[in-house]
Amino acid sequence: MTTDDQAPPDWRALEDQLLGELRTAIARLADDHADEPIAAIVLWADPYKGWYEVVADTAARNAAGARARNAELRALLPRLTGAPDHWQTARTTALRTQASTFDPRYGDYALGEGELHEFTISVTPFVLSPAYAALNVGGEDGWLEGHVRFVIARALTRLVAEDGLARINRAPALHLGYAYPDSGDAIIVALVADADAAAADD
Repeated sequence: MTTDDQAPPDWRALEDQLLGELRTAIARLADDHADEPIAAIVLWADPYKGWYEVVADTAARNAAGARARNAELRALLPRLTGAPDHWQTARTTALRTQASTFDPRYGDYALGEGELHEFTISVTPFVLSPAYAALNVGGEDGWLEGHVRFVIARALTRLVAEDGLARINRAPALHLGYAYPDSGDAIIVALVADADAAAADD
């Protein structure tokens, strides 16, 4: 027998809660940072600890970060391809060293670390319960992390579908995604293009 706080999370309720918090963050971003186009908005999430933060990057800082990252990878390439058996990891090396116009390293974002919005959604009693220990077997993530990935992705795509980013001073392409603390790069869930630019591309 388990109490309510030891039961699995209500995923739909969590999705709705995340969407509400994202709306709050977007409103703050639109009100407080209207002077420079935004290129990325990322929900930093640690499901086990229940910590969530919304961070964002300006177009100028992100472009500079992408240029710096490309230069670092070009410098790294000779070392990665110098060993006799380098061909065995060619695909991984190619993916790792590919150039990009976007810098996904959310830890370096111009508007980060709680400047926009932070909140807590704790499920600690459930995680510490025997029921969770029985469920948390296998998988690339832990059981909670894996489920929350889908919840976050759905909340972010709902935000885009409801045109929840309309008020923001956006760069021509706004990257929307999330990141876990053990990953160096954000996973981009949606790419929101400027309406005029998108129409011109059709």
